[in-house]
Amino acid sequence: MRLVEDVVLALFVCAMVVTDWRVRRIPNVATYPAMAVGLVLGALEALPGDLFVRGLIDHVVALVLAFAVCYPFYAGGGLKGGDAKFLMAVGALRGTSFLIASALYGALLGGVIAIGVIAARRLARPADGAALTPVLKTWIPYGVALGLGTLLALALELSGRLAGMVS
Repeated sequence: MRLVEDVVLALFVCAMVVTDWRVRRIPNVATYPAMAVGLVLGALEALPGDLFVRGLIDHVVALVLAFAVCYPFYAGGGLKGGDAKFLMAVGALRGTSFLIASALYGALLGGVIAIGVIAARRLARPADGAALTPVLKTWIPYGVALGLGTLLALALELSGRLAGMVS
């Protein structure tokens, strides 16, 4: 079951990173179905009797936790709704512990990207940086950082699983 969750998550995240980069939006038409699929996968994961640890309840808790953490930032204007729903979908697809790692990596990558953009803006001179000016005047979509953080969390988890199989 975990392989199905991994594949669904990777496809969803890659699609959302590309979409957010290109059109600066993470569409509801993708996030809501991803949440539903995540809850169904959580319910199927719970069938062997693991309901309270890795099953449906963990996926629901992760979805609610993502909402609870993101809502104040959304209400304050610091986070867009698509970014919040993206994290809710990640939580629904993979559960609480993965959501926390994914959000942490995404926040760290978002900070690194922001520092890079600020540094590039300061270093770019009008004559030298004419080609960079349009890029540096726009904001970098946070969904890209969240998506890359999610992919990093997935890669680290998969490498740990593979190392466990080899040992």
